[in-house]
Amino acid sequence: MKKEYLECGKIVCQHGVRGAVKVESWCDAPSVLASLPVLYLESKSGGFSPLTPENASVYKGMVLFSFKELTTADAAIALRGRVVFARREDLPLSPDRVLLQDLYGLPVTDANNGTVYGTLREIRESPAAGLLVIDTGRGEVLLPDVPAFVQRKDPVTGIFVTPIPGFFDGAAENVAGGKDGTP
Repeated sequence: MKKEYLECGKIVCQHGVRGAVKVESWCDAPSVLASLPVLYLESKSGGFSPLTPENASVYKGMVLFSFKELTTADAAIALRGRVVFARREDLPLSPDRVLLQDLYGLPVTDANNGTVYGTLREIRESPAAGLLVIDTGRGEVLLPDVPAFVQRKDPVTGIFVTPIPGFFDGAAENVAGGKDGTP
């Protein structure tokens, strides 16, 4: 199921004395985050409250925001470390675009024989390529997110891969320790 609200950044610190904040962008580019009409904070109850930008500018890879709802440095400081969200419909996305968030929880299937290896738990960043973290039910397997292994990502049917022979067999055993379960 596609989420209505998507994580798009994190408040790093306050900026100045009038309630502005510096936000680390998790979008494709900081300019995408700066262009959003409304951001949201998630409450403890799971609801979302809006933050309406009055000003937004990109500075050294971060986005400086002034919000109508924040008028003091103390209010801005209180939000440090909070994740900001955007509504899916507010993001400028082409219809064929796949969001990482939409892939979590989907089955990871062998593109050649249909074997389901597990479900995608997360995608980790690494210097060379992303790593798909796959929950096999027996442990966690890391698969490089490169064309040699990942053939297709479909937000409806799942992720289709072509791993080398034995990749999932040995890796799942190593998570639990030796073949007999001992470290």
